[in-house]
Amino acid sequence: MAGTEALPLDASQILRDDRVGGTTQKYEQRQKRRTKGWQVASIPDNIEVQPPGHSYIKLTNNRYADVALNVYRPGQKDEMHCHPGSEHIFLVFQGELHIRGLDPDEDVVLKPGEFVHINQSYYYQLANETDDVTVLYQVATKPAKPPKISRYSYRGPQDVDPRTLEGE
Repeated sequence: MAGTEALPLDASQILRDDRVGGTTQKYEQRQKRRTKGWQVASIPDNIEVQPPGHSYIKLTNNRYADVALNVYRPGQKDEMHCHPGSEHIFLVFQGELHIRGLDPDEDVVLKPGEFVHINQSYYYQLANETDDVTVLYQVATKPAKPPKISRYSYRGPQDVDPRTLEGE
C-alpha cells in the first residue's frame, strides 16, 4: 500500500505530490482471470471503503494503461491535482461525483453511468459531497516516457505548467 498516513476526508488543502492513497499492491489477487492477453476483474467484488483519506484500489496493470476503482467516503475530497503525461477517465459506478477544474466552466456533478475524460497534465479535483459512498471506475494511461512526477498538487495561479513535468 502506498502511503498509509491518516488523512482527513477533506484532503483539499494537502499537497500529495507523487503519492497515491490506497491499495496498489497485489492487484493480481483482485482479478477473476488473468491470461497472457487479458485481465478480468469484478467491480462489485472489489469495492472496499479505504482508510480515511485513501480511495485508490488498483485492479490491472498494463503497458499503456491501468484500471482502478476509487471509493470515496461521504464528504471525501481530493486536492486539486494533475497527472503529468497521463490521461484519466472516471466513470461513476455508484453514487455521485462532483468534479472541478481550474476553469469556471469545469464544474459538474456526475451520476451513475456518466463519465469524464481528463486530458493529460490537466488539473482536477474529485469530491463526494453526498451522504453515501461513491465508487468510480478509473482508466489511467501511462505516458510513453516516464514523467518527472506522477501526481502534482496545484499551488495557485503562478504554479508551474504541469506539461513541463511530463517525460522528456
